[in-house]
Amino acid sequence: MSSLIIRGKKIFYKSIGRGLPIVFIHGSMGSHVSWEFQKPLADGYRLVLLDLPGHGGSDPLDGEISVKLYTDYVAEFVQGLGIEKMVVVGHSLGGAICIQLALDYTELLSGMVLVGSGAKLGVLPTILEALKTNFKESIELAIGSMAFAEKASPTLVEMTKNECLKCRQEVGFADFNSCNNFDARERLSEISVPTLIIVGTEDKLTPVKWSQYLNDKISDSFLKIIENAGHMVMIEQPEELNQALLDFLRSLPH
Repeated sequence: MSSLIIRGKKIFYKSIGRGLPIVFIHGSMGSHVSWEFQKPLADGYRLVLLDLPGHGGSDPLDGEISVKLYTDYVAEFVQGLGIEKMVVVGHSLGGAICIQLALDYTELLSGMVLVGSGAKLGVLPTILEALKTNFKESIELAIGSMAFAEKASPTLVEMTKNECLKCRQEVGFADFNSCNNFDARERLSEISVPTLIIVGTEDKLTPVKWSQYLNDKISDSFLKIIENAGHMVMIEQPEELNQALLDFLRSLPH
């Protein structure tokens, strides 16, 4: 792992491979570990897997957290690495950050991949309340009960829950609250970046219709729906997701 200081905060990241930079942004309560099964893509590309502020090895932020604030940190982090053009891949909250990047920092993007995300990421009040009152119960609800397809490997479910438990409670709440406050529906038509949208058929947290809405509103976009996958599609069906990602990357102008 390496780190970069952005606005006085240490941001941890892992960089592997060479070529066009692909920057991966994890979702709520996640870290760079969320993208473990995407590492084979380093054969042809430079993968940058970062920990958002307050996650993994990165320093927490002060004050109120928002998608916009996370986005500004990611943009400054990428520029700090000397990256002029990238493809950005975001899961859930990370997808919201990608959308904000496409709106505010278009010049940095040559492509965008939204995985299990949406233009508005409403969170069930029961999950938000549980995040404040019983963190472990909230993870059981959001991850154990809702984040995976019915036939998902129990090992993967436990692994993901354990990773989320490493996140501090206040950070977990801030993540989901940021999602709940995010709404880019009125601005999607402004996005001109080539976009791949990926969603699992059994995603209960960010349902297929949310991805279909993105596909309808973002002009240069393609929708890939993956069978037998829930919200954690990148670890439930990594080979299919990786192939879709490779096909998209190869389709981009060089």
